[in-house]
Amino acid sequence: MAEPVVRDHRDDAPAITTTRYRHRPGPRFMMPLKIDIGATGMNTVHGFAPGIGAAVGIHWASLSPTPTDTDVGIGVFGALMGAPKDQMMTTSDNNGVALGGAYLEVGHTLSRGDFWRTWASGRGEYFGSSAFGQDRAGFGASGRLSAELYVSGVGIEPRGVFLGTYAIGVYVEAGVRDMGPDVGAFNVGGGLTFRTPLVFAP
Repeated sequence: MAEPVVRDHRDDAPAITTTRYRHRPGPRFMMPLKIDIGATGMNTVHGFAPGIGAAVGIHWASLSPTPTDTDVGIGVFGALMGAPKDQMMTTSDNNGVALGGAYLEVGHTLSRGDFWRTWASGRGEYFGSSAFGQDRAGFGASGRLSAELYVSGVGIEPRGVFLGTYAIGVYVEAGVRDMGPDVGAFNVGGGLTFRTPLVFAP
């Protein structure tokens, strides 16, 4: 009796594999920034004018890969506020206050842990403003207290470079600004603050 013959018809050629490279999620380029977003306000001849303010700048404490007790930064800022409408004004619709300019800030830590720290800082400003239809350029200065949670580090590899600090926190500030006779010099504010490191992924 004949035995059946089993033939293997599979191709003996080596299999071709395809390698897929995935890009690391996240931004490909990011500056070492500090970003502030919050509420602000000041007195005017027509009453207290509340509003919103924001600032963004390049800061040393955002770039430093290790915790630092000193922060120096430069950036830009702006704010929009609205005073109560005064029915006695001939232009009652023009009750807005807007300002924007550049700042220089220097800060120092008051206390620090492994993942948290508090800051005291001072800021000098040069800005242009528009209040009740009148434009003006002036100077300002403010002091602030802030607290943040942070993580710092450095990573260098073929896929990119990470250097600096991520952080999220809160701040309060008070200062003076030269904005003309219709606006009080004293201003207050508070809100959220963020830090981003230097990221470069070619």
